Amino acid sequence: MKLTNKKELLNLLSSKVEPKISIILPIHPETPQVNNNILIYKNLLKDVKKDLELNYPRRDWSNAVEKLDALILDRTLWSNAGPAVLIFATNDDVQICEMNHDVEPKSHVGNTFLIQDLFLQEELTDAPQYIINISRDRINIVDVKTLKAINTEKIYTKFADYYSDFDVDSNLNTGSYGGLNTSNYHGHRSKPEEQEKDQLIYYRYLNRELTKLSKENGYSFIISGLPEVLDTYLNNYGNSSYIYDVIRGSVLNLSQNELKNKLNQLSVDKRMHNAELLQQEYNQADRQDKVLSDVDSINHAITDKRVKSIISFNIGNSYSIDQNKLMLKAALNKINCRVLNANELTDLPNISAIVY
Repeated sequence: MKLTNKKELLNLLSSKVEPKISIILPIHPETPQVNNNILIYKNLLKDVKKDLELNYPRRDWSNAVEKLDALILDRTLWSNAGPAVLIFATNDDVQICEMNHDVEPKSHVGNTFLIQDLFLQEELTDAPQYIINISRDRINIVDVKTLKAINTEKIYTKFADYYSDFDVDSNLNTGSYGGLNTSNYHGHRSKPEEQEKDQLIYYRYLNRELTKLSKENGYSFIISGLPEVLDTYLNNYGNSSYIYDVIRGSVLNLSQNELKNKLNQLSVDKRMHNAELLQQEYNQADRQDKVLSDVDSINHAITDKRVKSIISFNIGNSYSIDQNKLMLKAALNKINCRVLNANELTDLPNISAIVY
């Protein structure tokens, strides 16, 4: 999930200004589809305007409609966002959230926003930004969104470049460092020993830089590479919080389609794992009689600050106004909300609260 501005979004969601407008829109960024994206948006906006004109004074929504109309000309939105956007608006503000999951087009005007898509597993599971592919003497960085290798000045990607700017401990080698695969090597120990030492020094540097990027920018990374070099890195840094997942094997020889399929499978596996953990959490709370499933009871429990988390078992395209009100109230009270695709869990209540 990508937000325009988290603080501004929270301010809008907590606003008491009505009417509240929600537009849920699938996006197909491919060039032939851009005009179709705009057409779907125009149709949804037409429904919004009709609802506003029938039920609210013009002074309460004219600014909002003006801003929503202006989005039609925002080619960047229609070309780059995807696979979906949520647009929330009042007469005071408009906020746009880019989603990571597919949606069906929908609009709503009323006294609450339709926010449940914000809490689907696809949105709460942070997607990785880059693949770090480790080879014997370098790394390659692949942008997960474009599936293309990128160059960066923030990290030395060739071991030799790092050593040229790094004075290795003289006790390690009496000669010079020319990188792992150069003939410019002199020293008392065997070259394989020096190669291994080079790797460990570079990996320590790489771990430090990835940790920094994770802390400063919230990035997570997929680590890949041939087993013989990958294992060396993971043995030292495999528990690092910045590691989203691991691909055993180099990704450099994969086609874009093969890599896309592999990443999709990683994402599916991650969501399934998170869904299983969520189901276990619910089952444990249910056994302990700590689950509420009545909307009124949940509402009172939120007011009394007795709710630990909210779990909705709706399928992705079922938008209950009452449930969205509950989730919005819970979220604004900093209560953890999650939505689980419930296609095969129809015996479960639509929404539940786990209480303390």
